[in-house]
Amino acid sequence: MARKSILTQLNKVFISITLLVILIASIFAFTSQRMLVTSDTILHTDLPLELAVESMSSTLKNMQNNAALYLLGDHQQKNKYLLDLKTLQTVKEGVTKNKLLTTPQQLNDFKHIEHLISILDNQYQNLIFNVYFPEDEIAAKALAAKLLQDVAKPLEAIIDLRAQDEIDGSRVSSDEDELRNDDIPAIQYYLQLVDEAGDMQSALARYLLNDNDAKQEFDDNAIEFLKWLKLLEPLEQDEDELADIAHIKQLFQQLLDDGHRLFDIYDPKSRAAATKAFHNMRDSQIAGIELQMSVLLNSTSNQVISQLEGLKSTNVKSIILLALCTMITIVLLVSLSFYTKRTIYFPIKKLAQSVDALRLGERNIQFNHNDDELGEVFSHVEKFQQDLRQLDELQHNETQYKQQLELERDKLQQALNTLKQAQKKLINSEKMAALGALVAGIAHEINTPIGIAVTISSTFESRVKEFVTQAKTGQLNLSDLEMFEQESLEGLVIMQRALNRAAELIHSFKQVAIDQSSDKRRTFLLDEMLNEVFNTLKHQIKRSTYTISIDCPSDIMMDSFPGPFGQVITNLFNNAIIHGFDGAKNGDINVKVSRQENDRIKLQFSDNGVGIPTSHIDKIFDPFFTTKLGQGGSGLGMNIVYNIVNNVLGGDISVASHNGTTFTLIMPISAPK
Repeated sequence: MARKSILTQLNKVFISITLLVILIASIFAFTSQRMLVTSDTILHTDLPLELAVESMSSTLKNMQNNAALYLLGDHQQKNKYLLDLKTLQTVKEGVTKNKLLTTPQQLNDFKHIEHLISILDNQYQNLIFNVYFPEDEIAAKALAAKLLQDVAKPLEAIIDLRAQDEIDGSRVSSDEDELRNDDIPAIQYYLQLVDEAGDMQSALARYLLNDNDAKQEFDDNAIEFLKWLKLLEPLEQDEDELADIAHIKQLFQQLLDDGHRLFDIYDPKSRAAATKAFHNMRDSQIAGIELQMSVLLNSTSNQVISQLEGLKSTNVKSIILLALCTMITIVLLVSLSFYTKRTIYFPIKKLAQSVDALRLGERNIQFNHNDDELGEVFSHVEKFQQDLRQLDELQHNETQYKQQLELERDKLQQALNTLKQAQKKLINSEKMAALGALVAGIAHEINTPIGIAVTISSTFESRVKEFVTQAKTGQLNLSDLEMFEQESLEGLVIMQRALNRAAELIHSFKQVAIDQSSDKRRTFLLDEMLNEVFNTLKHQIKRSTYTISIDCPSDIMMDSFPGPFGQVITNLFNNAIIHGFDGAKNGDINVKVSRQENDRIKLQFSDNGVGIPTSHIDKIFDPFFTTKLGQGGSGLGMNIVYNIVNNVLGGDISVASHNGTTFTLIMPISAPK
């Protein structure tokens, strides 16, 4: 009979669960894909189409408002109408270009809308914009106002003046014939002229208000005016009266000519016709377009609703399938739990109890097991029990072996302790080596001048003893004295130079922590201080072709510490000579100073040397960091500069390296107290 395999049974359950998980994942993937397709269609087709139709509807309303305002006299609305028409065309082209119309019904509706819009635009152009011109109406009104001011009022004034003059003359006249035949008729004729002139003005005004009879009345009033004027002419004999009549004729003729010119400029019927056409279009074509757009929007909305309903149905089915798969998975997991307990957990628990009994010395355990993988384990444990029985027979040898093992254990423990102590010493040695490496560089630099001084002093001591011996024995001559003098002076110079070098190194080492109270504060001109500092440094480069340029305003008055400031400039100068040019035959050093906001200055100290490697930029201001350790560099110069700028001068310093090195110092004109 074939052996039952626990692994096979578990694999079947795991495969079933895996298939269910794959099914659930497939359902999720299918639902997500449907949601993605639906949302993509809505976002990239239906929604843009609705927005486009809404935009077209809004633009059509703007075009309608443009036409309405145009009819109210705003001639610029025609250009705005054309811009809105262009916007409408752009939206229509975008709908076609982006393929937002997905159904034949939408295509037909959109083509119908395009056709109606084309008809509407033609009517706007032909029935409104090409019929009514607000500029002509404005020009006509301006001409009418000018006629009123420059012609009509002066005409009425001169007629009234002449009428009043006739009235005044009739009051003082005693000749009845003259009154009856001249003065009274003249007064009547002048009054008639005033009425006719007023009626002509009224006719012009009513013409602008679209009175159909105003034009004819204007001409009739003009004829009447001429009739009364002809009757008046024989009555006037005085030269002033004749001159006034001539002036009246001139003003009347200007009124008549400009009135006819106004009739030629503007026809009020055009505005009425255009307004009527506008109302007709609003009630017919525009309403039709809005209705057709509403149909297209409803079609798009129904399509979106249909897609969402389909997606909802798919989601409901997916939820049902997911619930069913979840229930089956739970059943399988519960079955797996019971099966695992029965076939694995309880046998393993029994096996653990048996092993514990074996550990306690039991050697007669009965093992009952199934024919599976755990059964094989039980078989091996049963064989192990037999081996333990044999092992018990060898137990009497354990005591002597135990003593030997304990001895070896003690030796190993001792060796382990020794190793731990050695490890601790190595760690301390590494720490001290790191610290010693820092001190060794400085010690090496100090050792060289001290060694030279010791050697010179030893040599000088032996030479003095020899000189004293020669002097005591009387063997000293003039040449020996001169040689002793020369050698002594040379030795002293060398020893003094070495001791000065050692003193400088020790002083630089001590300068890492700067004594802020060691320097005096005063006011000084920055450019003068810079020139003085560089004048003291130029002797170092007098045998080279290095150049120094200083660009500093002459009116920067500092209230600071010139001593530390000069030390900063000196250290930057030495850094450029030693590290920047690195033995090059020529180079340029530039110092540029400029004012900054908040009473601060910006000083840039740059050279065109070899620059600073990127790996060294962040370490340049660390104490004892130098690339010239053992070659005369102590590694303290830039750290001293950093401490002076930040702690004494109250500023900030940064460095950049590109085609050389540039140190940038930002400092207050007045150092902090």
